[in-house]
Amino acid sequence: SPCRLLIEFRLARSPPSMSGMPELIPPLMQDMGRPLVREGARELMSGFNIWQPAPQAQDSLFQIVGSDFSQVLEIHLRPSEVVTAEPRSMLFASDGVSLGADMGGLGQGCKRCCCAGESMFRLHLQHDGRNPNSVEKVALTPAFPAKVVPVDLRQYDGLIFNRGAFLAALGRDWHVDVKMVRSLGTACCAGQGLFMNTLHGDGMVFLNAGGTVMTKQLAPGEKIVVDKHGLLAFERTVTISIRSSGGCMVCCCAAQGLFNTELTGPGLVWVHTMSLGKLRQAVGAAAGGGGGGNQGGGS
Repeated sequence: SPCRLLIEFRLARSPPSMSGMPELIPPLMQDMGRPLVREGARELMSGFNIWQPAPQAQDSLFQIVGSDFSQVLEIHLRPSEVVTAEPRSMLFASDGVSLGADMGGLGQGCKRCCCAGESMFRLHLQHDGRNPNSVEKVALTPAFPAKVVPVDLRQYDGLIFNRGAFLAALGRDWHVDVKMVRSLGTACCAGQGLFMNTLHGDGMVFLNAGGTVMTKQLAPGEKIVVDKHGLLAFERTVTISIRSSGGCMVCCCAAQGLFNTELTGPGLVWVHTMSLGKLRQAVGAAAGGGGGGNQGGGS
């Protein structure tokens, strides 16, 4: 009868029992190989991903707010906790935050100033402990219109970052070191100088990145050529070198210079579209200063 056919049809379309459903993977057990890319982020035909910050947990100690043009990093400090930042980066701090400055030792200060393109001095913002039950707030901003990119050093210890890209770091268990490039040509033409800047530790650090930020996971032996102004950071497993940009017309008339930066995998690479050096050139050209040509690679 029609009623019996309708009942059989509905039973056939009923959802399977719980025992037949696929097992759901808890969020903390999912692939953590790309922790800074939001699930479902757009992947381009080149294999690059448009970088987006991962969703933050409710108990996170920091949050990033603001427009893509210029963002604010707000950090919550509990008693005795400290954040170290570049000078001139503080936007505001609550009443229970004390300020201090040091070099972190003469060696660290010289490395940051002479090799990393950062200030010799560091700004410390620390919970002063007057109210042991309070959570104090600190807000930091990049020195130029930029996004804030968080990087967990527990996964990226030894990360190599471009000059001027460092914004801040949480805690005390981190430090900046330098690594000499492999050849004179790379030192002169890859945009990193004679020394590359490396970050070590197990805390959270924050980088400045202008414009659109993209990431690419390079396979072993895979090569990619990037403009030296566009390179933000890369894993320590990635090898950096240079590649000739082409003939005289490309060098003199296409503003590419003699060499571009070549990166060889394996490892993760971050690039950004509007570095500080590129922004300075654009502003200088608009102001009639000519932009200064193909300057250093700074972030």
